[in-house]
Amino acid sequence: MRRGLGILLAAAVIMSATGCTPVGGGLTGVGVDAEGHPIIVLAWCDGAAPEHAIVFRARGSAGTAPQDDPSDLPGGTASAEATREVRFNAPSLDGNSASFRLDAPADGWAAESEPLVLEAGVTYNARGWKGSGYTQVSTQDVSFTAGDVAELKPGQVLVQQLDEKTQAIRWIDAVISREEFDRQGRDPASCE
Repeated sequence: MRRGLGILLAAAVIMSATGCTPVGGGLTGVGVDAEGHPIIVLAWCDGAAPEHAIVFRARGSAGTAPQDDPSDLPGGTASAEATREVRFNAPSLDGNSASFRLDAPADGWAAESEPLVLEAGVTYNARGWKGSGYTQVSTQDVSFTAGDVAELKPGQVLVQQLDEKTQAIRWIDAVISREEFDRQGRDPASCE
């Protein structure tokens, strides 16, 4: 066990030294506005205000896949076929958090194609990012379904967090307040 842990640690050090580790830049969540419309919520680290956001859907996965599968990690490679994505261009963002409606972006947010209308039985993923290539900084992905969004109230944000009750790497859904979301998104642990 110790040898395996040592090998894993050495690999992580080498990857970070060579620039192969993606830079974390905050969190992505999903919520609803005061009228109940779905919104994407972003909170970022200093200097990492997103320039873009993307929401994409994958058919054949309604959120029932085992969460300890590495492909289910936020930012992981899902095996389901991606069927549509919508990119959103951000306005110049101040502060450390922002949100926009999926179906009718406003306040400077603009969809590059038709805005997204959530469908039942589809798992969606979203994230924000700034830059490209080795200089890209991304917020942690969020995965959600239309059913997840329907259960949220204004001021609540759905995110995925590591399950601290198990030794396996396992992501679980968590509903937190917008204030807690903003705090966690600026936390140095989210900015590595």
